[in-house]
Amino acid sequence: MVLESIVSGITVRKHPLVMMFLAAVLSSIGIWTSYYIFPSSASILSIAFITIGIVPILYTIFILEEAEEASEGGSWPGFISRHFDIVKIYSWFFIGLILSYSLWYVVLPNEVRTNVFAEQNNVIGQISELRTELTGNITGNAIGSSSVCAENLWCWFDVILQNNLRVLFLAVILSLVYGVGAMFLIAWNASVIGAYIGQDALIVLGSYAGFGHFAPVLAYCHGLINAFGLIPHGIFEVTGYFVGAIAGALISIVVTKGKYRKNEVSLLVKDTIGLVFLAVILLVIGALIEAALIVG
Repeated sequence: MVLESIVSGITVRKHPLVMMFLAAVLSSIGIWTSYYIFPSSASILSIAFITIGIVPILYTIFILEEAEEASEGGSWPGFISRHFDIVKIYSWFFIGLILSYSLWYVVLPNEVRTNVFAEQNNVIGQISELRTELTGNITGNAIGSSSVCAENLWCWFDVILQNNLRVLFLAVILSLVYGVGAMFLIAWNASVIGAYIGQDALIVLGSYAGFGHFAPVLAYCHGLINAFGLIPHGIFEVTGYFVGAIAGALISIVVTKGKYRKNEVSLLVKDTIGLVFLAVILLVIGALIEAALIVG
């Protein structure tokens, strides 16, 4: 495809920051294309367009990664360093999507925003309702009336970890079946975070009315600054999803490759097991931090 001919997998591996700009381009194209084709489904279709656009580049990167690992070998304990460059690539793409989606949320006209972010807004509302129920502020049965967490740290930890592990499972399965299919899930999460930042920015927009044309810019920056509160736990959770997606993609490549070098399969299988184990540890840490922040 055209994008892959302009920005190659080799270039991205050398300069992971490029992925942030690719994310901005693909998300912008995806948002407007999906809105003009199927406006009522734009919130999901835009994610599909992003995934379709980035998959060829990511697949090339994974092929290069696997070939390099197979030719150079290496001890199993070094699996983290061997795949850290892929984590950086995912991270920059994720950050780019968050920035792009949050910016579009602020600048789009209300009627367009309603369609483009329909499902994202719905998810944010559901999360807010669930948190309200779990704090015991209202009577509800989100996960059972006996599951109201109030200020119980371990109750919150259990709820958060269960949800995160489900997302990790989906990330691994999607990558296993579709190679880099977890990118759809990653892009979706980035769009939800972007919508959350955009909502926050619009809420405070009125307080910057005295700054004229600079008001949207200041409100957007305000939303971004508030989003830093997501970093303490988010960095562990999101990295865990990235690591799980990488594990699934490696297994997918092993299954479809057909020809292998000596010890290549055993090394990749060990790397995959190590990556999944690392992903679970990261999610446990993230869930514990998030639970502590909620209770605190």
